[in-house]
Amino acid sequence: MSTTTPVIPTQTKVAIFGTASLAFRGILVETSMNVTFPTLMHQFHTTLATVQWVTTAYLLAVAATMVITAFIQQRFRWRTIINVGGAGFVLGGLLCTVAPQLWLLLFGRIIQAIGTGLALPLVFAQIMTLVPFTAQGRFTGTAGMLIALAPSLGPTYGGLVTQLLSWRLIFGITLPFGLIAWLITAKTIRQTQAPRSRPFPLCQFGLVVAALILLIFSINNLSTHGLSLVFVWLPLLLAVLAVLTFTRSATRTTHPLINLAVFQQGNFTRALLIYFFIQFIQIGLTFLLPNFAQLALGKNALVSGLMLLAGSLCSAILSPLAGKLMDRRGIRRPFQIGSGFLLLATLSLAGLAQHLSVSLIIGLFVGFQIGFSCLFNNALTYGLQQLPPQLMGDGNALFNTLQQYSGSLGTAIMAVLITLGTRMAPSASSTMQTTLGTQIALWFSLIIIMIVAALALTTKPIANMADDQHQSRSSNH
Repeated sequence: MSTTTPVIPTQTKVAIFGTASLAFRGILVETSMNVTFPTLMHQFHTTLATVQWVTTAYLLAVAATMVITAFIQQRFRWRTIINVGGAGFVLGGLLCTVAPQLWLLLFGRIIQAIGTGLALPLVFAQIMTLVPFTAQGRFTGTAGMLIALAPSLGPTYGGLVTQLLSWRLIFGITLPFGLIAWLITAKTIRQTQAPRSRPFPLCQFGLVVAALILLIFSINNLSTHGLSLVFVWLPLLLAVLAVLTFTRSATRTTHPLINLAVFQQGNFTRALLIYFFIQFIQIGLTFLLPNFAQLALGKNALVSGLMLLAGSLCSAILSPLAGKLMDRRGIRRPFQIGSGFLLLATLSLAGLAQHLSVSLIIGLFVGFQIGFSCLFNNALTYGLQQLPPQLMGDGNALFNTLQQYSGSLGTAIMAVLITLGTRMAPSASSTMQTTLGTQIALWFSLIIIMIVAALALTTKPIANMADDQHQSRSSNH
């Protein structure tokens, strides 16, 4: 691997940082609202099932927007995209800040989700097209540092603002910073290729959105309806049929929503699976561990949120360093280090579930986040490096869509596994039921992490392909 430090224009650096800052604030607000549910239930006189749509609708809107980013980035100028994304963040945030009724809050959340869904993929599109090959790991790690911090900082930020001020200021405080990030990015962003006209595959988009909604609906119903034919199996079957129909349509048209030729690159598919599974578990743990601390250990919401802060900061510090390690030593070394930390931390959490304390959770979550920082952003960089330039937008769209959707799936499945503790020990105390359900969820997490480690440890660098693509991108510039 080359050790020469490439020269990147300051304008490019500012544009990447500005776009990442806007995406960070969108994801921060997304996860901050999770701790406001009791307050919103009281203020709007509604149920938890209804209030949960404040987060669920946001996640689905972000995922649906990211599905079409490959089309959008080819069809429109990047400055136009960031202007729409920034306007969506600001307008949605204003509506949420003043919302007198829950429906207007939900509407504002969806508008803000569209803004985040447009901004986030644009971060990595700039890195993979404007940054030299030998510096892409470092830039992805640095940008990923900001974005990866947001889900863990969100509950702490939301809890502090709600407890000391008002839940409305969760949006109000972030608005001026989001506005500044938008304006800076709009002034500095550039692209190397002109937009080109292509038809929008509306039917394929509808099938993907239907599959996303039906799968979440099916999993959410597991905790309340069990293995119900109507509420679980039927929507699951319809989700599978929607995916199969989309696949058939995408492979038979000249203008697919997402070009499935990306999956012909085996190393891309491997990296995508690593990325999906590790995000699935990381977001699942940020839901599981704070709930365990409150329900089993008797801690308050603020302590439960702060409990994850050390791990989040550790990941933020190490992500750029892990990217540099990949640039200099290749993909295998960070994957080996990350797999070791992930396996050790998850095994310890599962094996010690009956004896976990706040301090032990902090230490083991730090270990998990060290492993996470070595694999997560590097998997994205490595996966996109396997694709030719014409498929880069499709690969980027898949990574970013699955990043958001894996979080909602992780939360939903962890919630279902926690409820198993109640069903398996109906006569036990609520503390024991929560502990049992948490242990089941942690052993499930270990199985997923073992799959991640197997994929990571068998990954092989492809130096020739990397060099060929570096030359191809250079010629496009």
